Amino acid sequence: MPGHISICHKESKSLIVGDALVVENGELVIALPQYTLDMNEARNSVEKLLNYDIDRIICYHGGIYTKNITETLKKI
Repeated sequence: MPGHISICHKESKSLIVGDALVVENGELVIALPQYTLDMNEARNSVEKLLNYDIDRIICYHGGIYTKNITETLKKI
């Protein structure tokens, strides 16, 4: 997604998503629309994150998310 970058650190099973996802009120949500050029492309990008074996998502906004990652990404 233009304007966003994600990095997978395999050894720690961590995915650094920058602004592609955010944690708001303890929940993982897609990038905020006011900072996203194309929400459909953002959803497509999130779907690609399901290909990674991860235990934690590190967001620039909201910190670290570790609850039911696969299920949460599918809902987004």
